[in-house]
Amino acid sequence: MLRMAVRSILANKTRFLLPTVAVMLGVAFVSGALLYGASVQASLDRVRPDFSVQVSPYTIDKPVPAELVGELRGVAGAGEVRPVADGRAFVVGKNGSLVGPPGLAGGVNFDAHLELVAGQAPKGAGEIAVDDWTAGRAGFKVGDQVRVVVDGNVRSVRLAGVFTVQDARVAQGGTLTAFDDATARALFAKTPDSYTAINLTAAPGTTDAALAANVRAVVSKDLTVDTAAEIRKPGADSKLTEILLVFAGVALFVSVFLVANTFTMLSAARAREHALLRAVGADRRYILRMVLAEALLLGVVATVLGYLLGIGGAASLDALFSVSDGPPIPLQVVGVWPVVAALGVGIGVTVVAAYVPARRAAAVPPIAALRTGLPPSGKSLRRRNVTGLVVALAGAAAVAGGAESADLIYLGAPLLLLGLIILTPLFSVWLTALLRRPMTRIAGVRGTLAVENTRRNPRRTGTTAGALMIGLSICAAVTVPIASVNAEDERRADTGDSADIRVTAIDFADIGAETVGKIAQVPGVQAVTPLTPVSIGVGRTWLDAAGVDTATIARFVSVKVKSGSLDGLANGIAVSAKEADVHKWTVGTSVAPGLPIVAIFDAAEGFRYDALVSASRAETGRQPSTVLVKAAQADSVRAGIQQALDNPTLVVQTRAEYIESVGTQLDLVLNILYALLSISVLIGALSVVNTMTISTLERTREIGLLRAVGLGRRQVGTILRLESVIIAVLGAVAGLLAGCVVGAVAVAGQGGIPVVLPWGRLGLFVVVTAAIGILAALWPARRAARIPILTAIQSDTE
Repeated sequence: MLRMAVRSILANKTRFLLPTVAVMLGVAFVSGALLYGASVQASLDRVRPDFSVQVSPYTIDKPVPAELVGELRGVAGAGEVRPVADGRAFVVGKNGSLVGPPGLAGGVNFDAHLELVAGQAPKGAGEIAVDDWTAGRAGFKVGDQVRVVVDGNVRSVRLAGVFTVQDARVAQGGTLTAFDDATARALFAKTPDSYTAINLTAAPGTTDAALAANVRAVVSKDLTVDTAAEIRKPGADSKLTEILLVFAGVALFVSVFLVANTFTMLSAARAREHALLRAVGADRRYILRMVLAEALLLGVVATVLGYLLGIGGAASLDALFSVSDGPPIPLQVVGVWPVVAALGVGIGVTVVAAYVPARRAAAVPPIAALRTGLPPSGKSLRRRNVTGLVVALAGAAAVAGGAESADLIYLGAPLLLLGLIILTPLFSVWLTALLRRPMTRIAGVRGTLAVENTRRNPRRTGTTAGALMIGLSICAAVTVPIASVNAEDERRADTGDSADIRVTAIDFADIGAETVGKIAQVPGVQAVTPLTPVSIGVGRTWLDAAGVDTATIARFVSVKVKSGSLDGLANGIAVSAKEADVHKWTVGTSVAPGLPIVAIFDAAEGFRYDALVSASRAETGRQPSTVLVKAAQADSVRAGIQQALDNPTLVVQTRAEYIESVGTQLDLVLNILYALLSISVLIGALSVVNTMTISTLERTREIGLLRAVGLGRRQVGTILRLESVIIAVLGAVAGLLAGCVVGAVAVAGQGGIPVVLPWGRLGLFVVVTAAIGILAALWPARRAARIPILTAIQSDTE
């Protein structure tokens, strides 16, 4: 039986090629994701925390008193007790850009756990030490002047030393800048006589949990005590692996359609072969096992090739997704779970997909099997249609309920998609019925033949279209929410102010206290004001206020004062009319102790703050979120501001640049999703190619007869291309419809965001799908057109 399976695959290697490629891509997706995730995790696992227990503030505004260090040294089971002053410190390279990812830029007080490899420990506020990885890639040497950004301000300091350290931030490509103890506390701790945390190492014979229990008995309730194991959390590598596996699952699901369609078509084409085997004594189980053996061999080949391709994919993932910019990650080419997953996925997908076609092949009686081209019964299609309708309606109901509960979308979307997949044969009948007359008018008899050939086997047409439909439905489902959010962000980009230039900080960075003063001194700047978020407690709620320059704010925000005056804003607060109505406030009412209302106003639409206060009333240490600038020549003044600040953590944009930048990050996310889904769409395209190729081989004699009655080679090719386009458009229409419904419901469930259908992108999807249909038919059409007429007529393949 195994020998016959091998001979069968070799005899039909052209037909088995594309299913093998599809499964291979899915296996490569899975194994590559798992191998890369395992490699990154193994790299990070080598970076163990150098402490057993950590004491930190319960809330970020609480200090860790320095005197607590002495108390903890007397705790039973405590070995080393090390105070830590930790925060953000960005290192600026020689080219003026930041070194390493901003989210992994750390600053810390220098102590014994940092092992010097060059120079000496920093002394005073004018010196620092950096890790050896940062020094190497930035080209820094001991004695160099280095710029660092801390608390939004640029500092030029001398590099006193270079150290090596086992730190997760450095292992992932970040930077670690060490200051002397007093400087670090002044920069990062809440007060100069406090720290941000205290790390303790357990003495020999003491467990981390026991030490943590002893420490909890000593510290106050506003401090938390965690073991190293409790602090360690899954990193970005595990999240990336999970995301990649989700898309790999989609690709494999699409592969099921391609494999199942291939075996279904091959079973019909080899009906006589199976009948002869039955006639010479083979029973149904033998036929079933033989077909499954073919699937098993196909799965083994696809698994081996896919795993090898996955190794190459894992090697390139670090460059594609930048999970780690640190030292190169040693790639694990063999892992238990990746190998098991590859075998389970590659073999499992092919065998499961081939099982139903194998049962059908084994169930046909010998006499009936000697007749080719047996169509599925209407009864089976009716059962399928009823089942698909029930599943689709259940999915649609769950998706509709997702407007109230988002969890229902995760249940309804797969059900809706599954129902539509089951109904694709019915949709193919409807679509071809609608297309029959237009296609006849456009392409004449070629259009009629293309439509009728597509209608000939609704199951095959539906299965092929379903493979494309899955990828396109997910594309639409992610495109609609992102387009809607982008539209909302563009609307909110109208912030209700008339600033010509905006200065903001990159993620994880702040705007320093010196920034506003530096901007004000730039030639051409007419006015400048910070916008510092201030939360003011009002009973059980909070009032969102903006700390501003009271002398210039009126030049930026169009404010209509309804009562009172902004002249007294330096000594009070101005509140919006909406908040005043809600709380029954009037001018003179004290919102908080020492904070009377001096004005009630209506601001321009888009201004999102409910109140205005003087920037001097902002909490100590609170930095502005934005700095607004008025300038007559925005472009030239922007360049002057950038030169004056010379701070790579600050973004200086004109009004037009700011509006244009809104939504850029979401566009990047969308492009990454498209790239991941492209594998699924590619497999769907292979399904169309495979269907057209096998159907061409099945219809050799038919094509010969068409040639004999006068159709030329180009006309035969046109028929096949039209068939392919019809199948592709069917998948596109069903997929985009389902995806748009799911995406629209997801947006509606968020509230406050209007649903936007990106017609341009959706139209592009249809055009691309039609192009896929045309390209998918090129090789089958070329092959069909080259078949000699006499050879085709003599063929016994109808």
